[in-house]
Amino acid sequence: MDGVHDMGGMHGFGAVVPDGDVFHQDWEPRLFALTRVARLAGITAGHSRAVIESMPPDEYLAASYYERWLWGLERRLELAGSIAPGDVEAAIERLGDAPLPERDDPGLARRSVEVQRGGEGMGAATTPRFRPGDRVRVRRMRPAGHTRCPRYVRGALGVIERVHGDDLLADASARGEDAPVEAVYAVRFRSEDLFGPSDEPPYRVLVDLSDSYLEEPG
Repeated sequence: MDGVHDMGGMHGFGAVVPDGDVFHQDWEPRLFALTRVARLAGITAGHSRAVIESMPPDEYLAASYYERWLWGLERRLELAGSIAPGDVEAAIERLGDAPLPERDDPGLARRSVEVQRGGEGMGAATTPRFRPGDRVRVRRMRPAGHTRCPRYVRGALGVIERVHGDDLLADASARGEDAPVEAVYAVRFRSEDLFGPSDEPPYRVLVDLSDSYLEEPG
């Protein structure tokens, strides 16, 4: 989605400083697990990233990464009718400092771990249009909703680094449409082509892009 939710390549937000940690607070791994289990149990609705992109921009910027996940999970549970607006706040007030309710379901836990370990991986690409080494151009487009094509690569020339495989087009899935199966590529770009000249040494940028985002260079 175009807007603050697509922050790649945007100026004014400072440097990205990786710290090597996936989780920073005790509740974050629990939320990660809840999100996976809720999806596998079929009690959520909507496309996860697309729902998060409906978060008001000021709230999105003020929230941490997993606070956005929490917001999105609550909205998807509401969309599915699993909870009603206000249920979470009411439960927090009702429980207070009491121990959190637990449920023991080893089978569901096992399936969740299997999915996390790669049970939903891509299939081999059947009829990819492009091969490693091919030059491609990213289409100039402005989708109205969710897309996996970041703004900073649109219109840029790149080179196919590798073919990942076939996958459903996430843009269509997010709209609730029958998603076509497309080849997904790792496309290599030069930093100078994307961001212009810099005092930093040139570097390569790899972006995973679906087939319909790409065209042959004119």
